[in-house]
Amino acid sequence: MTKKLLLLGILVALLITLITADYSFSQTAPVVSIKANKKSYKAGEQGFLTISFKLKDKVKIPKDPGVELELTSTSVEGIGMQDFSGGDSEYIESNRVKYNFKIPSDVQDQSLTITGNVKFGYCDSNTGVCKKGNKSFSVTVKIKKK
Repeated sequence: MTKKLLLLGILVALLITLITADYSFSQTAPVVSIKANKKSYKAGEQGFLTISFKLKDKVKIPKDPGVELELTSTSVEGIGMQDFSGGDSEYIESNRVKYNFKIPSDVQDQSLTITGNVKFGYCDSNTGVCKKGNKSFSVTVKIKKK
């Protein structure tokens, strides 16, 4: 009888493990893309990077923790994230956020490569379970001559 109870206990534990593992892996990270708002800029001009999230069903980007962008290149001056806190929901309303930057006024190059990392959270809107994501990026822009 004790062997049967032990076997039953092992089967129940295995079943719980399988169900939990299936749920924890079911939340798919969004596909993230980063693009500049224009292909070319003048020296000293401001622009922005658009960070777009392609979300799976029932996955949303929370306002807290916020989307963060860290520049790893010194080719442009980072100004900061545009405000995306509007609305009543705890999730961002759009699947896009924008990061402002400025081209240096003394730039001599014909093109600049902007590199960095985007950190963000993503949540299952039904359960509220959240995970963290990270995406490295590289965007090249042309510099117009004055």
